[in-house]
Amino acid sequence: MRSTRIRAFQGAAIALVLGLSQVSNAGTVTFTVDTTGGATGLTPIAPTTANTGKYAAGSFLTLSGNISASASGISASGAFTATAGSSGAFSTGNPGSLTSFYSGTLLANVTPTTIAFPGGSTLDAGLYTAHYPVAGGAAVPLAPQIGGGTDNAPGSDPADYGVAISLKALGIFTAASGNAALRNAVADISQTGGILSQALIGAPGTQTFTTTGGIGVALTGGDLDYNLKGAVVLGNTVPNLYGTGTLAGAPIAVSTGGVGTLTTVILDPVRQIESLMLTVPIKSTVTETITGSTPATIVIGLTGQVAAYATYQVPEPGSIVMLGMGGVALASVGYRRMRQRSRRQA
Repeated sequence: MRSTRIRAFQGAAIALVLGLSQVSNAGTVTFTVDTTGGATGLTPIAPTTANTGKYAAGSFLTLSGNISASASGISASGAFTATAGSSGAFSTGNPGSLTSFYSGTLLANVTPTTIAFPGGSTLDAGLYTAHYPVAGGAAVPLAPQIGGGTDNAPGSDPADYGVAISLKALGIFTAASGNAALRNAVADISQTGGILSQALIGAPGTQTFTTTGGIGVALTGGDLDYNLKGAVVLGNTVPNLYGTGTLAGAPIAVSTGGVGTLTTVILDPVRQIESLMLTVPIKSTVTETITGSTPATIVIGLTGQVAAYATYQVPEPGSIVMLGMGGVALASVGYRRMRQRSRRQA
């Protein structure tokens, strides 16, 4: 009976110390964002018409949304579509100007049972090439040029996204039409809604976590260049609209992307070196405001995923953990001696 109590005491104490160890070993892991999916074990789907909309390897975000603006007393709005000559659907060698493939770094705090995104990640959108990243290709200039060009002279320059816009007044009359290009787009992923971390489900090896509700996406940088030709609506002449606006500082938008995965492979069990592969599905809506001579409100939908990988060495237990383990041993000895003195006195 006495040995059973000692073992129970030791078990409880060790569990407490190991719990402290997990907390002390929690660290921020810097993941490398995988553009093609090859480094994270994903199989790139061949870019053919048979795979329309099914390209799920690597890191990409597809743009959707709309813009609302007012000029000459005319309020108008319109949805984003792909630019002319750039198919909005997936086709052979051409994912469309509304899709950009990402690189950069992704920061995550990883413990054996949780994962959290503290923010500070740099997810860089790639230049549009009219090809999948596995096929490569040079950047394709998109209209308008940097800065938006001038009246009736939009020009073109490389960009991350190309957007065709037709602004409708009263949902019927075309008030202005033209193109916009999103350049230098940078995104971040972080916890939101007061949720500090996501639970990892399953034993280490292959674990899952939900991105719905607790994870958010924000555009931390980007320039939207636009050049729209105005029209006459109900006797009012809408001027040509051109210029640039900076997209940054919008509130984090909660993701409804679904289930992410974390795969852990032990590379060196002695030195505790692990290979981590991470996929984070994304589905968020970001609202931005463009200021200037023609203020506009832009609602941007971002749908896709981020795949990333890292080699990570688990930190050694901290001093509090080592002291705790020693304390367990000393407490066990003290417990035995106390029991022996009790028996002699009896």
